[in-house]
Amino acid sequence: MIIKNICVNDELANGVTGRIVDYIENNNSQVSHIKIKCDSANVGRLHRISCPYCHGHDTICVTREIDTIDQQDNSFQSKKGIKQFPLRLSWAMTIHKAQGITVDQVVISTKDFFGSGMGYTALSRVRTLEGLFLIDLHFDKFYCNENIDRVLSQMKEMKRKQPIFQQSSNYLNILSHNIEGLKCNFNAFRNHHLTQNADLICLTETWLSYKNLINKFDMNGYHLIHKSRSSSFSNDHLLHSQKRGGIAVYYRDSISVQEIDSCEHLNLEHITFELLKEKIIIVNCYRSPQQNKTEFLTNIDHHLKEIGIERKIILIGNLNENSLSEKSKPIETKLNTLGFINIYQNLPTTNNLTSLDCLYCNFTLKQNHHKGIGVTYYSFHDTLMFSINNECQINNSNHEIEYNYVEKMEVDDTVPAPSPIVNIPKKSYKRKNQSNDDISNKIFKNTTISTTTDETTNAMTEKQIIFLQNVNDIIEKSILEKSSTTLTLDEQLSIIGLKKVKILGDGNCFFRAISHQLCRNETNHKTIRSTTINYLIKNKDKFAPFIDDTDSTIDKYIKRMSRNGTYADHLAVSAAAVTINKNIIIHEIGKKPLLIPGSDFIDNQLHVCYYPDKLHYDSVLCIDNNSGFLPFQDILST
Repeated sequence: MIIKNICVNDELANGVTGRIVDYIENNNSQVSHIKIKCDSANVGRLHRISCPYCHGHDTICVTREIDTIDQQDNSFQSKKGIKQFPLRLSWAMTIHKAQGITVDQVVISTKDFFGSGMGYTALSRVRTLEGLFLIDLHFDKFYCNENIDRVLSQMKEMKRKQPIFQQSSNYLNILSHNIEGLKCNFNAFRNHHLTQNADLICLTETWLSYKNLINKFDMNGYHLIHKSRSSSFSNDHLLHSQKRGGIAVYYRDSISVQEIDSCEHLNLEHITFELLKEKIIIVNCYRSPQQNKTEFLTNIDHHLKEIGIERKIILIGNLNENSLSEKSKPIETKLNTLGFINIYQNLPTTNNLTSLDCLYCNFTLKQNHHKGIGVTYYSFHDTLMFSINNECQINNSNHEIEYNYVEKMEVDDTVPAPSPIVNIPKKSYKRKNQSNDDISNKIFKNTTISTTTDETTNAMTEKQIIFLQNVNDIIEKSILEKSSTTLTLDEQLSIIGLKKVKILGDGNCFFRAISHQLCRNETNHKTIRSTTINYLIKNKDKFAPFIDDTDSTIDKYIKRMSRNGTYADHLAVSAAAVTINKNIIIHEIGKKPLLIPGSDFIDNQLHVCYYPDKLHYDSVLCIDNNSGFLPFQDILST
């Protein structure tokens, strides 16, 4: 056995075994090389290229190397050494040495096993059961580490994400994408699995003109409609002669559409058509950043009213207005007044986490529609995926559809009806640099606030019920040891690597703290309160038993909790945890951190601290400003 790493890249490493086949002597009749035929033919392939003794053979040579004497006695300072071959006789091998090798046959003795996992390591070295020979078998020598169960309980469960596009004739699968050049990205776009599952594909910024041969961009099974930028604007318009722009629509052969043209020429980059079977009008639209918003709004308003605002219309595309911005949004405001709601409001759709791409709808969507964001490597923009059940939608205007309590709620009245959570993993290797404009929304990118599906709701409600039934007992057990009660909350947090971040105390502090945890600012507190109330409304029968004398009924509780500035209690905190799919960890001075269940995964955590004397919440982060995390054993839970 070789007992030293001679050349790891050539697999000449400690633990390699073989048979001595020859000796090579020098001019002084001393052995200078020992030739070995290794058990593995892969060992020494590079060595055989340059070694004159092994070239053309299946052997390797081992030479003498200096082996410094161990200096166990500190007083022994001399560095005496001898030259020796790094080999030793090997009739057997320890399991430690055998880690990483695979053999055809192995003979194992189990009587001297010690430590967890040794039996597994030994048995798993052999390729087949027929090649395994046991000299003895001691069952008590095979055991696992006692922490295995605890570690396994903290591991993420692999779950398949619910696909957005539905494989049913009752659903229409729509894909929208700012492709930033159909010609240069056509092969990637055509072969993308999302493209192949879409019934209707709406593209903006094709960068094609009439000079391009459009038939070069045909796809099997689809029809193509394309409109260049120059054909969308009058000759005297600023954008008429500008390059880029352009819009296109691909629709499947099985879909019947009728293109709709305006009665007069509008300076509007759009393709409008009606889906004849579904009786839905699609307006695929692009607004260049160089086009004045006032002009765009005038033209789009004229076009929509010409179509008939009472009809079912989906306005889709890239309007270059960031819905995540705190600045005024005239396009969104105008479309809201016309009865349109952006289904992708507050969802980042670009590489720098802005929300420029949109899908506005002027009719009410039932809960059986699906939406999501799909990543691409070739464009600055992500794709919008939308699957709509074309048999179950209704014509009611979005102005008339809200939850029962929304009219009375002193929160954001423009929040659309929530939809199922869809988390799409982001990729960071796109070709454009990320800007710092909306860097505060990074965490919010992967945490969509919404109500859960019925299946998840039932499962999480059971956890909530257990928590709410035992919350008083849990709080009593949360007292830390007396030695820690003299610490301030800041000191208590710093011991475990955390710090608090101050939150505005206006009665909305809990929802502001959660907003800060998700997107590093407090501005989304109204949306979080609204979705929490919606969840309570849908599950009020299950929450009703936990209402105390303050409100007497669940309806009165919901009405009070809906008001802006109402402090959140344990009932609202528990509901909020489910809507954001996070375990909320509450820190309080002198008490062990308390887990409010909201997720099946222990590492899905948000941290806040609570001051019972002030009825106030602050946000909690790591010292390095990253999100906080505590292992399961350090948290108090049901």
